[in-house]
Amino acid sequence: MLTRLRDALAVPVDPASFLVFRVGFGLLAAFASLRFVAYGWVEELLLRPDFLFSWFSGLPVLSAPWLYGVFGLQLLAGVGIALGWRVRWCLLCWVLSFGYVELLDKTLYLNHYVLFSLLGLWLLVAPVDRVTANGQQPLPRWVLWLLRLQVGSVYVWAGVAKLNADWLFEAQPLTTWLAARVDIPWVGPLLAQKETAFAMSWGGAVYDLCIPFLLLFPPTRWFAFALVVIFHFGVWLLFPIGVFPWLMILSATLLLPPSWPRKFWSGLPRFEAVPDRALTTLQAFFWGAAAAAIVALPGRAYIMDGDVSWTERGYRFAWRVMLNEKTGLVDFRVTEKSTGRVWRVFPSHELTELQHKQMRTQPDMIRDYALHLKGVHEAEGRDVAVYADAWVSLNGRPSQRLIRPDVDVTLSLKELERLDWIEPLLADPAGSGI
Repeated sequence: MLTRLRDALAVPVDPASFLVFRVGFGLLAAFASLRFVAYGWVEELLLRPDFLFSWFSGLPVLSAPWLYGVFGLQLLAGVGIALGWRVRWCLLCWVLSFGYVELLDKTLYLNHYVLFSLLGLWLLVAPVDRVTANGQQPLPRWVLWLLRLQVGSVYVWAGVAKLNADWLFEAQPLTTWLAARVDIPWVGPLLAQKETAFAMSWGGAVYDLCIPFLLLFPPTRWFAFALVVIFHFGVWLLFPIGVFPWLMILSATLLLPPSWPRKFWSGLPRFEAVPDRALTTLQAFFWGAAAAAIVALPGRAYIMDGDVSWTERGYRFAWRVMLNEKTGLVDFRVTEKSTGRVWRVFPSHELTELQHKQMRTQPDMIRDYALHLKGVHEAEGRDVAVYADAWVSLNGRPSQRLIRPDVDVTLSLKELERLDWIEPLLADPAGSGI
């Protein structure tokens, strides 16, 4: 059975759709780097802050000329990918440079940046350098289905995440967000209606759960693709979220028949359906593990304690898209252990507006900043404990405590979890808020 499966995955498929996807991916990569520089975000988000919420301790921040050079490398790599010039080397340069920037600060995290990175990684390790505009060779079926699995899992997990009480029975956070769009000409009054928020909430859940299967099913695929374009164009109009809508529209083409571009471009060169070599046992194990991770890892939040929207445990890298509206307040109390001397720290004095907005509602970032404060005092010869006074409102609820105020948040994560450092989300927080 394993041999038959490996042989089936080696069956060649038309690389026409893959060529279109590669060109589109390269253009989006180039555009994203230009956009980041043009908006002044290199200076504002990476160079100006004195402290970054790095994913890895000690990750160096390059000086301005080198950092701008990283974005220039992204631009050139994207153009090279689109043109089909030394594709694998261009993909390697893009994955490393894009990944480096994203790892510098957690406040830059966006779901579509993660998808962008993963698609670039799969393109890098798959044999995509075979596909050229002038002499296409077929790709093995496993490459196409790996990418389809990645795109499909985004939709399905995003749909599963919407099956919660806030989204379905309170139409939150859409009710809050749409109410802020009432000044849009013509449709503003309609967006302010509660019924509109409920229709969009339920429609969004059904859309995410069904769209990958509708794209794969021949009788509905072109209707489904039109729906994809309309849906993401509408999202782009209501909620400016960068390249996300265009990346999702481009990715949806992978779920169409591999030969679909030939319906619109007769000049594409033909390919010979020469069977590819079957995957070796080691290759099959590697790609099988990758496929299992794509499918399973986004669901890890469902086996963790607490409400994931509140605790943020397992929230990232899980395709939980546009589910939360969180606002919060936080300041820190630094206490010297030997003398009892206390310093009150207001993080808005040091952090950028974006950093402060993200940190004050996310427990792991609150701890990151507490560790930073501890490090500052340790450099001056003081042994301190750091406590957080954090209050958060989730999807319109009254504010309530997020972090236990009597727990030193610079303790190890194992010790913090033993102490239940994150307060539970109360079903009825009346009287507990501020």
